[in-house]
Amino acid sequence: MRNFILRYPRSFQGVSYEFSSGSSSVRWPREDGKGLGMAGVWNLLFRTGASPQIIDDEFPAPESKDILYVTADETFPPKTEKALQDWMGAGGKVLASGCPEAWRFAFPKDIILESARLTNPYAALAWIQDEAKPELIAPPHWTYMRVKKHKIDSIKCEGKLAEISGERQTPKRALVLPLEDAPAILSSGNLIYFNGNPFAALQAWLQGQESLEPWLAWRHRIFWLDEYTAFICKVLNQYQLLPKLGDAIRGLGKTTIVFKHDLDHSRDTTYFDLESQMDLAGVYPVLKDSNAGFWVDKLKSRPRHESAFHYNTGNYHRLLESIRHKVFKLPKRTYSPNRKAINAKGLLRQVNWAKENGIGVETLHRHLTFLFYPELVDALDTVYKNELQVLGSNSYFTGTVLRWGINQVDGKEGTVSDFTGPQFPYWFPFRLAHAGYGGRLLRGWETTSMMECSPGLVEQMLSYNISSLPQKIIVLNYHPAHANTSFFAQGGCVNWFREVLDLCKQYNVEVKTLTEVYRSANESL
Repeated sequence: MRNFILRYPRSFQGVSYEFSSGSSSVRWPREDGKGLGMAGVWNLLFRTGASPQIIDDEFPAPESKDILYVTADETFPPKTEKALQDWMGAGGKVLASGCPEAWRFAFPKDIILESARLTNPYAALAWIQDEAKPELIAPPHWTYMRVKKHKIDSIKCEGKLAEISGERQTPKRALVLPLEDAPAILSSGNLIYFNGNPFAALQAWLQGQESLEPWLAWRHRIFWLDEYTAFICKVLNQYQLLPKLGDAIRGLGKTTIVFKHDLDHSRDTTYFDLESQMDLAGVYPVLKDSNAGFWVDKLKSRPRHESAFHYNTGNYHRLLESIRHKVFKLPKRTYSPNRKAINAKGLLRQVNWAKENGIGVETLHRHLTFLFYPELVDALDTVYKNELQVLGSNSYFTGTVLRWGINQVDGKEGTVSDFTGPQFPYWFPFRLAHAGYGGRLLRGWETTSMMECSPGLVEQMLSYNISSLPQKIIVLNYHPAHANTSFFAQGGCVNWFREVLDLCKQYNVEVKTLTEVYRSANESL
């Protein structure tokens, strides 16, 4: 069985967001996760150990059991529609999702398909199958397919879609309203259609276009997107659409831990010394501050540790705030967003500075809370196109997501995660999608992480396994600034860290740097 993902010419209609990308402007579609589905499929298939291939609409004839995954953002160009007909006519299967009108050609003529959207803008979509509990499947206000059929036997329908509203944060008390004429899954010949666009939903939650915060109680809070992926895999296996599961990243075990230490205006070497004594390698993102030279020299003395770059996303003037506070008795202000540090080629300029000053740039790590969406995706794409040395980043973790050009949290377009929980709970490297460029996958990798994890929580994470997901990569961030202060733990987080190191031995967990993980991922493609 081969797994293919179709890439075809797309022209997006509907609401979009326009922003500057250096010498050009980018139009990013905002509705229904348009431009994200192809990457969602790729990330899911890669996670299971499959070898997904992205192909254009000029593809060879399918072999027996070949699967073509297609997410439709709009109706297809005639050439693409014909290619899909030829594929199915030659015996290949199509796993379809997205724009309902795009798939009219593949269903019998007596079937009426139409797009629908819930009137409640805060209600999400769920699948209900075999009277099981609702499985959340797509964010609020997304389009779904409504089916009106004249002949009962024309197509096969399974499960149903439901509207999730009311007290939506609490599954036991949320309002669950089954939707009329909206099956969860439809089959006709060699085509299987997943209603609600789950692959685009995975990517939209994964890269921050949609917020998971209202829905965290619907799945395991720390492994939410892992469990979502596992649920989709379970359904794919029911339809025999997945190969036998295997390791996605060769050379890595079932669980891998990455220890990173954002240096954040600190010269505390406790973690550095402890890892060096134990012959372990950590990741040390160096910030552009007065301590940068100290850490560059320190990391050169122990080259097994990873020197990385801690790029900036905000403004804060320590001296100015100190003067305001001491002289004028005014309260100190907090950090403010700095879009210039990211927009257009702002991130690339930061990376160039790091290279010039001897800081490693194989991996990039976000500093401060601000995650500008979708500008950060575009900025990372610019870096990956200009600096081949950069393998990926660790930018998608707890913070303030500011979407569509806003600069302050409003609860809708600007959202904040629970500190220090994982805002993007998917414990595996993934690829971002640039919806402004037709959904193209970025070259580099991305991961989530958690800050200052207590030993008890780390043990829960190590012992929690999802059978359908062969591997997990857990990135844990312990800041040197808190190693010997009681901000998180009495006596300092270094006491927690020692216990976590013991847990790694107990669970026989490998410790790798993020560069090592990303290199292994590239070699496994």
